[in-house]
Amino acid sequence: MTGLNVSMKMLRAACSAGALLAGSATLTAASAADLPSTKAPLPVLVPMVDDYEPFFVKLGVTYVINTSSSTTYGPLGARVVQGDVGTYPQHVGATLSNIVTLGGEAGYFVTRNISVNVSGGIPFFVKVNTKGFNPLNPTLVDGTLLGQGELGLIPVTLVYHFNQFGAIQPYLGAGFAPSFSFANKNAFLTDIKIGGSVGLVLQAGADYMIDRNWGVGFDVKKFFTYAETQASGVALLPGVPTESVLHTRFQPWLLSLGLTYRFGASALAAPVVAKY
Repeated sequence: MTGLNVSMKMLRAACSAGALLAGSATLTAASAADLPSTKAPLPVLVPMVDDYEPFFVKLGVTYVINTSSSTTYGPLGARVVQGDVGTYPQHVGATLSNIVTLGGEAGYFVTRNISVNVSGGIPFFVKVNTKGFNPLNPTLVDGTLLGQGELGLIPVTLVYHFNQFGAIQPYLGAGFAPSFSFANKNAFLTDIKIGGSVGLVLQAGADYMIDRNWGVGFDVKKFFTYAETQASGVALLPGVPTESVLHTRFQPWLLSLGLTYRFGASALAAPVVAKY
């Protein structure tokens, strides 16, 4: 009987220990379930703003350096006195004066790298003076003012922009440039008419973009064209019909410095979220 009691006590002790272990495991599982779970943070997506603006305008100061060379053909003074007013080559050289003006340029980006540009400026009168001395016509001493022309140039160029350097964006271009005169002023020659022409123009420069819209830029253009000026009189011989022709290899440099403004992005365009 005593042995039976001992066995029963041992069985009850074992059951109690099992229940305690089971309760402990349940409590541990419940506690673990109550603890907050930690997850890996999501990658941060940085918004990247597309700075593509298809239109632009530039406004600034332009310095025109006239490296042109001219040759005057016309009547010899001694023969005019004798009544011979035919045309004779004098080969008197002439130069065009430099000017400073307000220049502008507008363009449209056909692609992100290629633009079509049209330039212009406020026309000023350019002086045409003789250069050197020719004994065939001693009247035309060095520096004699032959006349003045209010010249205009409208360069149209196709330009490639290198935009892989960040804010600094250099470019190269080429195109054509019509040239003409708005008005003329007489001097040694009278009844002046400056003919129009179309020539080659090369372009280079760089823009420094402060933000997506505003920047500053430096631009250089070189022109290669030919112009012909005719005059039907000489101031020293009023009323005497004489024909003079000025052949000019018009090759000025245009140096421009000014502000750049880009615009025209779609109002519906939203920032693009980078995926990497």
